Amino acid sequence: MLQSLLNVQSLTPADGHVLVVGDIWIDHSLLVNADAVQPQYLQHNSAAGLALGLAGAGLATTVVGFVGDDAIAEAIETALLDAGVASDLLHIKAWPTFTSAHLEIGDVRDAKLDAQGRRVRRHKDERALPIDGMSEYESHLQNRAERYLGNASALILVDYGLGSIAEPRALAYVAKQRGVPSVAVLGASAAVERHANADQCLDLTQVDFAAGISELRAMLPPSIARR
Repeated sequence: MLQSLLNVQSLTPADGHVLVVGDIWIDHSLLVNADAVQPQYLQHNSAAGLALGLAGAGLATTVVGFVGDDAIAEAIETALLDAGVASDLLHIKAWPTFTSAHLEIGDVRDAKLDAQGRRVRRHKDERALPIDGMSEYESHLQNRAERYLGNASALILVDYGLGSIAEPRALAYVAKQRGVPSVAVLGASAAVERHANADQCLDLTQVDFAAGISELRAMLPPSIARR
């Protein structure tokens, strides 16, 4: 049963968890059909993939992000659950889950940006967030993420230009106020200035999954990375 904006229950993450927030997608080069999604399709540097990798390294991990209203979304949730990752995924009705193909839509140098510096659609078929009527979803994600920062040991913001995080500066600011270190993982289409409040920035666009997890762990405080 897919979650809706109205009936989703808040998580109670473990104390000291690493909170990962942002863009989630499936590797479309591996995807044959939605019923055959495997955990390895998430082994790339999206929010869900990084959460899986950190959990595999023994860290208590929570992930918050958008998925679609489809079987791929259910497969992502299953993979996260099986790996012990606490997930609060917002299912957008009548919307397909992102695949890696969406990272290739258009050239960021020619992209039209909204007032917050987020990439907007060029035409009705482009699925980059946000879209009309998305503000309620975005506010919901922002509020959930701020709540989970209450007992987090680190915040990781994952931005590949798909528009999942409405206001990363606000999340990084809340983290700073609570003494939670933050790392922004930025793809080629991310607006770097939107992450000025983050303590550190990390570019994993040309880094494979295993190396990305290693680099990310190295940026976490030693007390977290050693767990």
